[in-house]
Parts: sequence; structure tokens; C-alpha cells
Amino acid sequence: MARRKRKLGQVFLVDQNVLRRIVEAAAPQKGEWVVEIGPGRGHLTEHLLGAGARVVAFEVDPRLVLELRDRFALLLGDRFFLYDRDYLKVDLAGVFRELGIPGKAKLIANIPYYITTPILEKLIEERPFYSDIYLTVQREVAERITARPGTSEYGSLTIFVSYHFEPEILFHISPRSFRPVPKVSSSLLHLRPRPVPPVQVQDEALFFRIVRAAFGGRRKMLRTVLRNLFPDTDLDRLEKATGIALDRRGETLSMEEFARLANARAKGNCPKG
Repeated sequence: MARRKRKLGQVFLVDQNVLRRIVEAAAPQKGEWVVEIGPGRGHLTEHLLGAGARVVAFEVDPRLVLELRDRFALLLGDRFFLYDRDYLKVDLAGVFRELGIPGKAKLIANIPYYITTPILEKLIEERPFYSDIYLTVQREVAERITARPGTSEYGSLTIFVSYHFEPEILFHISPRSFRPVPKVSSSLLHLRPRPVPPVQVQDEALFFRIVRAAFGGRRKMLRTVLRNLFPDTDLDRLEKATGIALDRRGETLSMEEFARLANARAKGNCPKG
């Protein structure tokens, strides 16, 4: 049997009750296409196949690939499609064309925590391919993604993810549900792709630049952050145009307020002089 590779951050979710709860929450239908990242030894895969789903799995560990092929040999090429590739490097559109997937799929996965951010970034790019996304992630990350303005968890990740998805924590998972037992708790996070962002911004790159700067200078007043970011801007005029007091700190602003700042700056109506 394959041994866990520490360098791949492999921690396997083995609690059958939790696995059933995940599948019940995601509710894959018979014949529905499901993408799974890092199936490991196939604990979640077995439940997904048991629900009648067609599973497209991406596993980078060659020893686990062999184990998966042996475990689900009767379903390979029928309802189980295994790719020995790094999901972060996969051309998902090409895989969908190859398999003849006609519409959107669900993504249901217990992802390696050390590559959570790169996976989220890729999922944002690929969100047109998914109807729903269910991820087992570190609880701390799930709470940062769903945080409210003014809380210690609230940050640029909150806005980055919530701009593209409707996030919701469905339930928490004890470390004892995994082998080997990790030092952190986990959560099942549901991400529903938004058809349109919750705020309208004229320049997305500018919007996220302001967000990153505001949280990069946590505890700094907005005036200081914006002065460093846009030395050519009359901040008093920007404050009046947006109605946002610039003596506030970035972590107190809502997404809508960040959008107002970005749009006022994008219009170019607050130059100095």
C-alpha cells in the first residue's frame, strides 16, 4: 500500500460519517459529473461513485494513482476517469472536451492545504466550468473567507473570494477525522460561483490593488495607504467624492466601500491641483 508523502502534504480524510455528510451536502446526482482534486486513496471517491456520479480525478502521486486504478478498476473509463496530473497545471477545458462533458460539473474535494491559495486562484479562473464547489479546507482559511468587516479574520482573501463566489461554511471537521491526525481543524466550504460580482467596478485590477494595499498596511489609516499608492491624488477630494472617511482603517471597509474608492480613482476626477 502506498505510504503518505510528506512533501505532498497528504492527509487523508477517513471518517466515514464525515465523508457521508460531505456527499449528502454536495448531493451529486446519478450520472452527474464531479471533479475531485487529490483523491488520495479514494475514500471520498468511493462515496461519490456510490452516489452514482461520474468522477474526474486528478492525482499527482504515482503510487496513489496505481492504488486508485486497482481499487476502481471496474469503473475506469466508465464512471471513473483518473488523470495522473497536477491539477494546478491541468487544462480543464481540454479535459472537458476530451470527456465530452456538455455543461457544468461539481467540484468536491479534500484538497492539500499547503496549496489552498493556488487552487482558489485557479478555481476563480475556471468558475464557468462549475455549478458548485465543495472544499475541505483548514478551518482558519474558511473563517477568513467568510469573515465580516471589522473582524480579525477579515482580509484581502475575504474580498478576493467573495467577489467571485458566494461562500458558506457548511460544517466543521475534527482533526481526528484524518490520518495522520493534523494539528488543525477543518471545514467544509461551499463556494457558489456568482453570475455577476456583488459590486460593480470599472477597473478590477485597480480595485484589487487597493484592497491588497489596504490590508497589507493593516492598522494603517486609509489616508496613509492611499497616499503611498496614489501620490498624484487629492485625497480630500477623494474623501468627499466617496463619502468614506480616510482616517478609517482598511479592515473596517466593506467590499462596496472598496468599490467606491476604486471607481472614484478610476474616473480620474480627484487629481491634485
